[in-house]
Amino acid sequence: MKNITITILSLLFAAATFAQQPSDEEIKKTNAYLRFNPSEVNMGSILVEDVDENTGKIDIEVHNDGAVPLILNQVTGCCGTRITDWPRQPITPGQKGTIKAYFRISPTPHRISRTITVQSNAGNGNVQKIAILGEVTLPKDKNEIRLP
Repeated sequence: MKNITITILSLLFAAATFAQQPSDEEIKKTNAYLRFNPSEVNMGSILVEDVDENTGKIDIEVHNDGAVPLILNQVTGCCGTRITDWPRQPITPGQKGTIKAYFRISPTPHRISRTITVQSNAGNGNVQKIAILGEVTLPKDKNEIRLP
């Protein structure tokens, strides 16, 4: 009986904790609120012959939709993704900054899957990630298998 009572109390405590999550509008009124544009970078399908040194250059806008300045503490990239520039000064409410990233894309067929991680003082999440997706492909006529 004692175990059942403890289990029920634990479930009620967990439910009460999750039920008190503030809405996005409430967070925006009292905190910095981080929003990315685009929220996910989809590079689509890139032909091998179209890959050059500029193909891996990405710009992501960082918006502060909150009421206090947004401070980006750290911006990092995975898998050889270099962050070439990011806002080091606070982004005031209603303003935006730009994260510039670069990674080399090899001219061979493969999937692109990278992540940029942003640590900040945002009320909607201190650590947020941006996915970079895409695919490098061969032209259609080179994908076909020809039998003798």
